[in-house]
Amino acid sequence: TDIFTDWAGDYLRERSKTKDKPFFLYLAYNAPHFPIEPPPEWIAKVKARAPQLDEKRAMNVAFVEHLDDRIGQVLTVLKEVGLEENTVVVFSADNGGSVPHAQNNDPWRGGKQDHYDGGLRVPFMMRWPAQIKPGSRSDYQGLNFDLFPTFLELAGAKPAPELDAVSL
Repeated sequence: TDIFTDWAGDYLRERSKTKDKPFFLYLAYNAPHFPIEPPPEWIAKVKARAPQLDEKRAMNVAFVEHLDDRIGQVLTVLKEVGLEENTVVVFSADNGGSVPHAQNNDPWRGGKQDHYDGGLRVPFMMRWPAQIKPGSRSDYQGLNFDLFPTFLELAGAKPAPELDAVSL
């Protein structure tokens, strides 16, 4: 997570030298996938704040909080280099959390590797300060493959008409 964040920050700093050129950065963190190995200082923070959590749950919470912090660092770099306003940032996941590994998908039943809502419903957020009002919400329900025609459209291209996806 730390290395991916550093690489992303370096890439954004380099891209900021040519602000008139569009770019695409696919930043696919492996957290919170297995193995669940958050940095020790993050586990200590969680255990100090919530000593009632069992070890597995504390590890997961620390793992996600560490990931959240590093995503925040990437957003900070975007702001520092002047790319924040007109950069689309999307955050999503590929599946729900793994229930046997103390991840929590409440209020949904199930999790990773099943077809209940807890395995299929995932967070999906878009951030584009120049175009999307902060705090906006949408009832749209779709799949991550809808990002493909969205990014094509933003780049000035048109997706093939037979593509079974919707530009957001």
